[in-house]
Amino acid sequence: MGIDCPSFTKINIGLKILGQRNDGFHNITTIFQELEFGDNISIVQSGQGCNIISDVDWIPSDKKNICYKAYEELIKKFPDLDGIKIIINKNVPVGSGLGGGSANAAAVLKGVCKLYDLEISNNELKKIALKVGADVPFFIEGGTQLGKGVGEILEPITNPVKGFFPSPRSKI
Repeated sequence: MGIDCPSFTKINIGLKILGQRNDGFHNITTIFQELEFGDNISIVQSGQGCNIISDVDWIPSDKKNICYKAYEELIKKFPDLDGIKIIINKNVPVGSGLGGGSANAAAVLKGVCKLYDLEISNNELKKIALKVGADVPFFIEGGTQLGKGVGEILEPITNPVKGFFPSPRSKI
């Protein structure tokens, strides 16, 4: 059994860096705007562990991959979880600032929960997502959101920012 998971990207509108934290991250204030562009992620139930394959050869298929990290964090919460195979078809350039890897990790978190009927709230899933990466919690709900802290303190904005295309999940 398998599932296709949307993995949309984002841009930061009006990013303000407020200062460096002791953990090496920066406190920010920004508006995250989800875009209807991204990679294609498929997840298939598969024995044990996490197997990653991609249409490009430069994506790590081991613990260095953020999608693998997302699966490992879910295993901590759901230790009896069966394995998965993640298929990544890349469209987003690495290092583009669009959050492609973070979006992929969030797609894996949401996809595995749906695939295995895991009962977990979006708030709890965001806590797990933060352990994977600072941008990952945004992609749990996407849309347009005010981001603070390292980006994990999120507040939905109901109207998209003028001059930008609304995300597929923005409420207009």
